[in-house]
Amino acid sequence: CARERCAAPPANRPSRGASPSPTMSATQWNIKVRIDTLDRGGVPVKNMWAVGNTVMVQIEPHATVNMLKQRIALLVAAHMKHQTIASENGNELDDIRKLEECTADGGTLILHVRQPKEEEAPPVEISDDEDLWGEEEAAPEPLPEGDAMTKELTDEEVDRQNALKGSAAELLEDGDKAGALAKLTEAIMVGAPSAMLLSKRAELLLKLKRPLAAMRDADAARSINPDSAKAYRIRGVAQRYIGRYEQAKADLDTAQQIDYEDSVADVHSYVSKRVAKLVLKAIQDAKNAAAEAPADQ
Repeated sequence: CARERCAAPPANRPSRGASPSPTMSATQWNIKVRIDTLDRGGVPVKNMWAVGNTVMVQIEPHATVNMLKQRIALLVAAHMKHQTIASENGNELDDIRKLEECTADGGTLILHVRQPKEEEAPPVEISDDEDLWGEEEAAPEPLPEGDAMTKELTDEEVDRQNALKGSAAELLEDGDKAGALAKLTEAIMVGAPSAMLLSKRAELLLKLKRPLAAMRDADAARSINPDSAKAYRIRGVAQRYIGRYEQAKADLDTAQQIDYEDSVADVHSYVSKRVAKLVLKAIQDAKNAAAEAPADQ
């Protein structure tokens, strides 16, 4: 439709039965905005206004049509880009026009809201995760019990624990993971293991594809150091390989926030995308189930 050719408005006239305020009448107008179209594109919106209603908007006479749209957006819950403002004769008003050029205090403007319908995403298909590990059969590695987790080590115990950790490192360098695991377990059972020592064994258990045992050690490490990025990282990766994608994402989110590590960036990206797909599929399944459900009698 044609743009409105605005003419000078008639002089302001006070409402009947009311004397104009000496301050407000000079600075604020009351514009009646009648809603003729309210198409929200199928998106449910909680708002009191409906087609046929008139919204009263207080605004300065020198304000532009675009500024009026901003006020309307808050009242009617309709984005500015989806609004069209027209004069009573149906001509669309340009956004840059000042209201005092196109209407008067107490004048009526017409609102059309036309929100494009959102395109529905194609049905989500969740592919099989071929990298999942099988169920774990080995018993979890032992941990010190009771006060042994927090006791103060003697000098001899400290020396023994350090020697065992050194032996484990040498065995790992030689590729003997099973031997290294045994030495790390001996070091932990000396007592008072640090979060780092527990995380090292958890990391090795993960390499041996024992995710549940790795998660147990990671949890023990976190009980000692709740901010251990390594413990969160190991637990997140372990959960990825047993199909606990949401939990894996949460752990990896936390780990990367504490201390970003390139080595898990790919796993983090994978679980983030898979969780997003799972959420979208759940929404689509719920919509389909609601559409297929019999109507209430």
